[in-house]
Amino acid sequence: MKTMKSTTRPKPATERGAALLELAFLLPLLVVMVLGVIDLGHLIHARLVVTNISREGGSLASRGRGGTDANVLAMLQSSATPFDLANQGRIYITDIGAEDTTATPPRMAPYVIRRVQGGSLSASSTVVGAVNGPLQSGLSPVMINHLSEDPQTLTTNISGVTVVEVFYHYRPITPLPGFVQNLFPDNGGIIIGSRSVFQTGGR
Repeated sequence: MKTMKSTTRPKPATERGAALLELAFLLPLLVVMVLGVIDLGHLIHARLVVTNISREGGSLASRGRGGTDANVLAMLQSSATPFDLANQGRIYITDIGAEDTTATPPRMAPYVIRRVQGGSLSASSTVVGAVNGPLQSGLSPVMINHLSEDPQTLTTNISGVTVVEVFYHYRPITPLPGFVQNLFPDNGGIIIGSRSVFQTGGR
């Protein structure tokens, strides 16, 4: 009975060396890709959380729910866990009233009734205007039209809106190399934000 000998021969050292060299070149790229995918998923998660908080905050504030302003801010900040909105975020709640030329003194344009804010992040509100002063910018022309009086009836479509803005400074959670972190525009991170506008009353 004849025995069959294996024809498989060990690879020469040069081939093994070439394979190791290819692995050495590809491994860092693969690691960066994996870390990038992880951070991208975390960034998308943070964006969804910020969006949900702005919507929930708008719903609570426009209906006068949640208690005091401090309680509403604390509730929204705590609902962002594991994201730290108190130290790495900022929340603005702005109430805007409709134009009312019959008031004393008359309100000749939509005006800012109040603004509440919380959080340590340096981020500016998109709603521009001093409290008890006219709204300068921050709402769409369509919304401004709803808050402006009809010259004939001296009434408005809605009595006011509540604008809730949520900002969060997202930083990578994985040890990405420095040249990748430099792609983030804001000190190794990126500021993400969301805004919701809710009607506070109708006519």
